[in-house]
Amino acid sequence: MIGGQDIVIPCAEPRVAIDLATRAVMRRWRDCLIEDGATGEELPPYDQIEFAELSEILISKTAEASKLWDQLGACPATNGTLIQLLAGRATLTVVVDDEPTQEMKSIVREIRRALLQDLFASRAMEKAA
Repeated sequence: MIGGQDIVIPCAEPRVAIDLATRAVMRRWRDCLIEDGATGEELPPYDQIEFAELSEILISKTAEASKLWDQLGACPATNGTLIQLLAGRATLTVVVDDEPTQEMKSIVREIRRALLQDLFASRAMEKAA
């Protein structure tokens, strides 16, 4: 939808992964705007989002960045201000700019770490049970 680079991350629970990835982005972009990627509608505050019902999320760095994307689309002025998350059957796809900024690369690393930590936590809990 936004063009750019697709980073495909295998995962067992893509709807859980989209939630974890959203939290990872929110730690960096505290003023972000989260939208339903299928409808373009702004989503409620994080703690009210029903991730089980979503397969695509757009996270803009700010509300102003979201408006700029609506007006201009992908261009130098919007570079580094939007992340698209897509939950597949067994993958989470993170879409960033063709030429991601260092901040975007760092956010993708944070998403990978969050998913990896969740994987280890899940396995540890299963063994303990």
